[in-house]
Amino acid sequence: MRILLLLVPLMIQGKNMTCPGYVFDKQIDNYLFTGQCDENNMPVWGVGNYGEGTSYQGFYDEEGRFTTGILIYSDGDYYIGRFNTSGEIFGKEYIAVGTYVYAEGGYQEAYFDENLTAQGFGVTYFKDGGYTMGMMSFGRPDGIKVDRYDDEGYSIYGSVSNSKWNGLTFQEYDDGTSYQQYIINDQNVGEFTSTQGVAQEQLEAIKEFLSVSYAELMSEINKVEKTMEEYYQLIEEADAQIEATTKISKFASKRSLIVKSAQELLTILGYMPGRADGILGPLTKAAIKAFKEDQNLDPSIQADENLLVELQKQVRKESSTKSNSKNDTPLKEGTGTGFYVNSNTLVTNQHVIESCEYLTDAKDEILDVITVDRLNDLAILRTKNLNSNYIYLGNDPDLGENVFVAGFPYNFDTLNFTSGAISALVGPEKNITQFQLTAPIQPGNSGGPILDEWGSLVGVTFARIDDLYILESSGTIPQNINYGIKLDVLRDILIENNITFNEGRKYWFKPSQEQVAQLAKESTILINCYK
Repeated sequence: MRILLLLVPLMIQGKNMTCPGYVFDKQIDNYLFTGQCDENNMPVWGVGNYGEGTSYQGFYDEEGRFTTGILIYSDGDYYIGRFNTSGEIFGKEYIAVGTYVYAEGGYQEAYFDENLTAQGFGVTYFKDGGYTMGMMSFGRPDGIKVDRYDDEGYSIYGSVSNSKWNGLTFQEYDDGTSYQQYIINDQNVGEFTSTQGVAQEQLEAIKEFLSVSYAELMSEINKVEKTMEEYYQLIEEADAQIEATTKISKFASKRSLIVKSAQELLTILGYMPGRADGILGPLTKAAIKAFKEDQNLDPSIQADENLLVELQKQVRKESSTKSNSKNDTPLKEGTGTGFYVNSNTLVTNQHVIESCEYLTDAKDEILDVITVDRLNDLAILRTKNLNSNYIYLGNDPDLGENVFVAGFPYNFDTLNFTSGAISALVGPEKNITQFQLTAPIQPGNSGGPILDEWGSLVGVTFARIDDLYILESSGTIPQNINYGIKLDVLRDILIENNITFNEGRKYWFKPSQEQVAQLAKESTILINCYK
């Protein structure tokens, strides 16, 4: 039976405990603790190992309870998030918010109760693709939700009760067409007809509700990621302090170059081992377990040279598959824009690379896909063409702020650099993860950087309004209504995939517009899509 650890105070006892200060593998009740404790013999931050594969690492409160950290279970499941934080959403009480990852694949972002069962609102991502998002009750959909089917290319919106569809539902395809049908207890009772009129407004209201609710959830999860960054920083500082006084780094002694190499290879293959810090923590253990199960490897293989061999084989196999696909000479079907956030990592839109058999840059070098976020239309790529000119992540833009947009519209092979201003702090349907700007955007600009006057990133270009549609519906031609994606989502993706990036300002003194344009030129590339 899984032991519930959320509300149990972690009392420190034992004659050999030296507090306040750093302790290493000290027996505390029924677990071993490594980390910092206070003058009241309470843990402040660190790692607790409870035996039989259950462990926790992160912060504690004054009563010794978990606050923000990672809890891993003996079966390989793990949770990363906040604990013991009371709240209510859509009439459901919760005490935790974060991400629960299943050892067999898939994960859930949600608000949780004391049993780490989703309550109120959440998103479940399935191992084989697709997701379900919406209102939750005791881990099951209950209320407004959407089911996404990646393979079929459509989503179903509506409302459920007792996990069954009830009422008017909408089936929306990736090409923008949608259909409606009444369903009672999962049984079709009405005709399957095109969505229009009042029904279309109802569909848009559902989508707006889900978008806003998800943005609020991701805002909370982003706070978790930032707190965990503080935790990792404390570990590094403790390493330096202890090593300086004892010549032996207690925390670094747990680190391993083999584990670090395994973490890097797992990230390349699309797993989520966490930071490449050389520590065999819960995220890394779960990622290794998932890799071994996916490859039908012997479960007894440890984090050693044999694991590295298997990981290298799989990386080489996937690279070979991509190379072979290029030899089939598919046709170039489209282009987009991407930009560097470090020397070998690019950011673009998910729709730029969707359905592409392979991707290249302007030098015809293959670009590898690290991860995609279909919901937020973002994709992270890796390139072999190293570049020392990359863009720093800045802050979300202010209303009226002057900005610059860089990209390669209409398959042009020369950079287009335009300027404008932030005209609204929300996107279509009041999406708070997006914003509106007046800088001209054309087809091919998608995935390009939006920069402030300091040359720092404030967003990612992703859409422009349909001029023809507006002309036909209103009789007027819209002027410079374009949209960008805010940075919170991008930061989450980069942190989740252990991708380094710089924040703040690249320049000591405010650059000229010409300098910002030169930075954009050196850090922005054309992406070719072959199908």
